[in-house]
Amino acid sequence: MIEVMVAIAIGLALLGILTMIFSSVRLTKTSQSGLAQLQDNQRTAMTLISSIVQSAGYYPNPQTQTAAQALPAGNGFAAGQSIIGTSGASGAPDTLSVRFASQVNDNTLNCNGAGGNGQIYINQFAVNGSKQLTCAVNGGTAQVLVDGVSGMKVLYGVDETGAGSTTHYYPASSLPAGAAVRSVWVTLTMINPLANQPGQQSTVTMSWLTGLMNQL
Repeated sequence: MIEVMVAIAIGLALLGILTMIFSSVRLTKTSQSGLAQLQDNQRTAMTLISSIVQSAGYYPNPQTQTAAQALPAGNGFAAGQSIIGTSGASGAPDTLSVRFASQVNDNTLNCNGAGGNGQIYINQFAVNGSKQLTCAVNGGTAQVLVDGVSGMKVLYGVDETGAGSTTHYYPASSLPAGAAVRSVWVTLTMINPLANQPGQQSTVTMSWLTGLMNQL
């Protein structure tokens, strides 16, 4: 009888150990999967926004047109202006709008992956209520680019001294009228997939700087 009880106790102990090992492996696998998805979302967001910002102000015929002619005033842009935005109130996400021109078959793509049809593209990046990074082209329906984004802040680099490089960064709400934006500093707030683990915060941030074409 004693031997049976000892055997049962040993069996229960081994079962407990196996359960702990299984739970640990599952948690590790879940954590790795969550981190991989977060890193993929970060890369995608940075690549898409940077590629569009780098195209800001492009137009296909600089030999025969000025920027003001190729990119006329409209939709909140001044003539020749290629990048604007809004500052979110009370902690709400900012928006970032970038425009450039294209011509047929020039391989210039907008933020939704279409292009080359000879029109001006206005690409507006925003974060929606479902915590997704989106982009709308020419006022159309916003397309989801990346999940798990809860905030976006944008600063605009301006050359205030004429030295040929960025000297100050402004939010959209205080950007001087007529200022020539040379670079854009974007900060995204991402949902942390490890937030339920001890010592982890609910969100993580990522920031990067992108220079406009021929402006750095």
